[in-house]
Amino acid sequence: MKCLECGTERERLDNEHLIACCGFTLQEYAIRHRLPLDLVLHPDQINCDDSPQTYPPALTHPGERARATLAGLRWAGQLITHEPFVDVPGEVRRLDLLLWDLEQLAAFGFRFRQDYEYSADTHRVVARNRLRAPARNLRPAHRRATPEPPPAFLDSLAVYVAHQAEWHAGYLFMQFPLALHGNDIRDNLSRLHGINCRQLDAPDHPRGMLLRTLTPRDTEALLALLRDRLQQIPGAWERFHADTPVASVSKELVFDAAHFITDHPAKCSNLHGGRYQLHVELRGRIDPVTGCVIDYGYVKRVVNQQVVDRFDHHNLNYAAAELAWRSSTEMLCVYIWECLIDYLPALSGLRLYETTQSWCDYHGPTLEAFTAAGSAALLHPFAQVADSGRRQRWLSPASVTLRAAGGHDVS
Repeated sequence: MKCLECGTERERLDNEHLIACCGFTLQEYAIRHRLPLDLVLHPDQINCDDSPQTYPPALTHPGERARATLAGLRWAGQLITHEPFVDVPGEVRRLDLLLWDLEQLAAFGFRFRQDYEYSADTHRVVARNRLRAPARNLRPAHRRATPEPPPAFLDSLAVYVAHQAEWHAGYLFMQFPLALHGNDIRDNLSRLHGINCRQLDAPDHPRGMLLRTLTPRDTEALLALLRDRLQQIPGAWERFHADTPVASVSKELVFDAAHFITDHPAKCSNLHGGRYQLHVELRGRIDPVTGCVIDYGYVKRVVNQQVVDRFDHHNLNYAAAELAWRSSTEMLCVYIWECLIDYLPALSGLRLYETTQSWCDYHGPTLEAFTAAGSAALLHPFAQVADSGRRQRWLSPASVTLRAAGGHDVS
C-alpha cells in the first residue's frame, strides 16, 4: 500500500508510520485523503482484542494534577466503565486534548488507543479514540492504604469546562450526569467566587443536572477565573473565543391543539382544532469543536418539554393562563418565546403556522432583556385589580341603577 503522504510503499499503514511521516493518526489520514477506513486498514487491524494484563499498574500516590484531571473527567461523565476497563472517549477533532489528558493521567496507567471496529449497525469500519486503563487502577483501595485530600477545585473545574461546557449567546451551559456534582460546583462557585448559576430542568441524564451561568457577566467572570488553566489545555480557551462564522439554524416541531378566540366576530369564536407547525430559529457562532451552532437534539428536547408536551392535544385556552383570553398565533408566539429563552439564549426567531396559509413570525427579547423586564404585560391582562369602584357602582346587584330613557336615574 502506498502512503499518500511520503510516497513509500508499505505492507500496511499504521499509526507508528503515519505519526513519524506526517503527524496524523490513521483516522486523520483517512479523513484528509477522503478514504473509507475499510480501504486503509489491514483486516487484522479491525476488531482487535485487548487485555488488562498488558497495562501498567497505577502509582500508589498519583499526583495532584492527575487526581484533578480524573475528578474533572468524572464530573463531565467522561469516565466510561465497562469491566475490566475504564475508557475516556475522544473525538478526532480533539485528539490533542485527549493526549493532554493522557499526560495528566499516566500515573493511573492509561494508554491511548485508536480502535477500528466493524459494526453491523453502521455497515462500515469506524475509529474509536480513547484512553484506556484497567478499572482496578482507579479503585482507591487498590492504590493506597491512606486516603488523600480532594484535588484543587479550580484545577478540576477547568478540566470539566474544557471537556463539557458549551457557550451560547454569552452564557455557559454545563451538563452533569450526576446532580450531586452539579450542586457542589454551583455552591462552590457562588460561595467562594461570587459566580452564580441557574439550574434548568433539561438535563441529558435522568439523575443529572443542567446549569447555566445566570448572566453574561457570570460567564465572563467564570472564564476569567479559569483563564490561565484553560490556556494550558489544548483548544479549551480558543473554543470559547475563536472568531468563527455565524449561522442560523432552525428546528421544526408540530403539535395538535384546539382553541377558540374569545369575542371573535367570525367562526374562530367556536372551538376548533388543527396542526401547529413551530419553527424555532437560533443564531450564533459555529462551535470550532462540534462544528455546530447548537445540538438539534437539545433543541428538540427543550421544545418538546416546554411547549409540545404542554399543548399537544390540549385546548390552548385552558393549557396556559396567559392564553385564556386570547390564544392567537401572535400571543402564542410571545408565550412560547418566554418558555424557551431561558434554555435557548441564542433564540433569534419563531415562526408558527396555524394553517398552511396563516402564520406568525416573532422576534422577542434577549435573555438578558427578558430577565431585566420580566414577562410581557400583554400576556397578563387580568393581573391588575380592576377599578372596583366603577364596577361596584354599575355591576353590583345591590347598587344597580336603571337609567330612564331620558337619562334620569330611577331606583
